[in-house]
Amino acid sequence: TRQDLDPSLPNCSVGQCMGGFCSWHDPNSGRPMVNKHRFNNMSLLVRAGQDAGLKVGGYLNNCICMEAGSNTPRYHADAEWLLDQGFDGVKVDSCGNSKNVSEFAQLFNASGKAILIENCHNGVPDPATGSCPMNFFRSGGDIAATFPDILGEIYSTISYNDRPDPLSRPGCWAYPDMLEVGNFEGIEPLRSNEERSHFALWCITSSPLILGMNFQHKSDVDRVWPFITNRQALAVNEAWSGEPGTLVTSFPASAVEVFQIGQTSCSGKQTLGWKLENGKLFAPLQEKSRIEQVEDAFCVDGSSPLPYEPQVYANPCPPPTSRSRQVHCGLPIRPCSQVKGT
Repeated sequence: TRQDLDPSLPNCSVGQCMGGFCSWHDPNSGRPMVNKHRFNNMSLLVRAGQDAGLKVGGYLNNCICMEAGSNTPRYHADAEWLLDQGFDGVKVDSCGNSKNVSEFAQLFNASGKAILIENCHNGVPDPATGSCPMNFFRSGGDIAATFPDILGEIYSTISYNDRPDPLSRPGCWAYPDMLEVGNFEGIEPLRSNEERSHFALWCITSSPLILGMNFQHKSDVDRVWPFITNRQALAVNEAWSGEPGTLVTSFPASAVEVFQIGQTSCSGKQTLGWKLENGKLFAPLQEKSRIEQVEDAFCVDGSSPLPYEPQVYANPCPPPTSRSRQVHCGLPIRPCSQVKGT
C-alpha cells in the first residue's frame, strides 16, 4: 500500500494479507478502509455515477488485500458500509474469508434496498433446492481478450445451461465474466469478427452483458458500437423460453492446417506416418532433405491448458453436451520455430 499517499492505510504486503496478518478493515469500527488518495469521497463518486443515469457497484471480499488466514469475516460491517455509500450492486469475490453470499444477501434484503449481487467463485446455485442467493454467479475464470479464452469462458456455462432444469435462469444467471469487446488486438477484419462473435455468444447464452472496455478510446467504441447496440442481439439475450441457450453440438475443424496431439484411433494420412526424433515430430509425406526437415519439424505447444485440466476455467476444448459427444482435443502441434523454449 502507498502509505506515502494515504498514511491511514495499513502497511501490508500481499503475503501478509494472505497470511491473515493484515486487514483492509478499520480495527476500531470494523468497516472497510478506502484508499483516500484514489477515492477521496466514495459516496460522492457513487452519486455522480447515479446522476449520469448509471447503476454503481462496489467490491467486497477483495483480491487486492486478500484477507485470508486468521482474519475474521465482517459481513455486517461490509454490508453497512456498502449501503451507506449508496451502491446499487456488489461483487463478492473469493479471496478473503467472507465467502457466505447468503449472509450478505440476507443483510441487503433486510435493508429494504435492492442490491444486485455477483457471486465470484463462492459457490453456485444448489441443484437440489434451487437456492440462489445471488443475481449472477461466475461460471468461468478471469477473462482475457483472446478468442481461445472467449471460447473457454463460454464453455464454462454449459454445465449450468445444458440441463433439463437449467441452473442459469431469470434472477440467477451463469456469468462467464465481463465482455472484452473493444479490447481485442490484431489485424482487421479478424479482430472485429472475433469481437462480434464474442458478443453474440454472450447474447445466445443469456449471459449478463457487462462491458469492460475503455470508453475514452473513441476509435474502439466506434468499431464495436454497431453490434453492442444491435437490438436483435439484445432481444435474444433478454428472451426466456425455458432455457438460457447453450452449446448444441461441436464439429471438428476441417480444411484447417492445424494439428493436435491426443489419444484417438489412427486412420488416414493425418494420423499415420508421424516420426519422433530427438524430441521433434516429423509429419508424414515430408519430401525435403534432413536439414530442411529439422527446420520444418513440429513441436508440442504446452503453453495452453491440457484438455479438461483440473482447476482451469478457460479451456477452449468443447465439452460434451446432452446432444453431442465430446470432440477430441489435444495440445496443438506447431512448427518448432513458433513454440517457446524449443
